[in-house]
Amino acid sequence: MKIGKVWGVTEQVPLGSSFVKLHKLTIKPNARCSDHVHRKKWNAFMVVQGRLFIDVRKKDYPLVDTTELGPGDVTTVSPDEFHLFRTGRQPVIGFEMYYPAELTDDIERKNCGAVAKAKTRR
Repeated sequence: MKIGKVWGVTEQVPLGSSFVKLHKLTIKPNARCSDHVHRKKWNAFMVVQGRLFIDVRKKDYPLVDTTELGPGDVTTVSPDEFHLFRTGRQPVIGFEMYYPAELTDDIERKNCGAVAKAKTRR
């Protein structure tokens, strides 16, 4: 089932596994998801096309770590770390994985996702 988001579309990929949930992400240019945390789940991202930035606010120190992913790159986010993904000028196609999947109500959001408005030239 495809679900529209302000930043694009997410579609669950059936795996037949009760431990892992996999979603295909189609993300618009200049978009970001909400700044959020999964209290017990791990989160992983893999890019197929485009460049995706994962911003993670680490628990151990007061800085934001940014990981830039290109095609074939993968990164994980630990449980209990606020994070978001964002794109640049190009759209992104990738995958997001959650594990363990059985924890359904495991998310807390600080804000909403967004797409930056195009600047007009005069």
